Amino acid sequence: MMIRLLLNCAFTLLWLLLWQSSSFLNGVLGFVISALIITLASRVIGSVQTADTSAAASPSRPSVPVVGYALRLVNVLRFGVYFLYILIKANLDVAWEIITPGFHMKPRMIRYPVAGLTRAQVTTLANAITLTPGTLSADIDESGQNLYIHAMYAEGRDDAIAELDGLRRRLLWLVFGRRPDETPQEDPPTT
Repeated sequence: MMIRLLLNCAFTLLWLLLWQSSSFLNGVLGFVISALIITLASRVIGSVQTADTSAAASPSRPSVPVVGYALRLVNVLRFGVYFLYILIKANLDVAWEIITPGFHMKPRMIRYPVAGLTRAQVTTLANAITLTPGTLSADIDESGQNLYIHAMYAEGRDDAIAELDGLRRRLLWLVFGRRPDETPQEDPPTT
């Protein structure tokens, strides 16, 4: 995905240079056309590779369906809009706490299970939690099975877990392209 995004940005820059116009709308148009070209090229290359390897499929290398780059890009943007909503809501809660007298917080430490997630997924989830005002990913246990989160506004543990589950589901599905009930692909070994 990252290589395709960099390629998309390079094609967009080339588009702007060829048109000799650096307007915002021309940049958006170049980005969209580049994304569509990369999606079509990925599907063609993916279908050729799948046809070549389908006769000799090995159990160590299962066939993976080709998900269009444009669809992945749209899903990441959908997650961005959802995360922006959470961010604005949390900022308003913290601002309301600051400008009103009294103590309305209900702080709580929450042990949130992250078993079954890869290291990249746990890191992304922890960063999304920490970026949201009022929550902080404090630690992860040594086994990597639980994430410890400090929440300023957690009336009940079940409500806080439900909000974290919603963030986790959307993150896994929209950003990583994986349903939460699927088994994860293993992280490559570090050498």
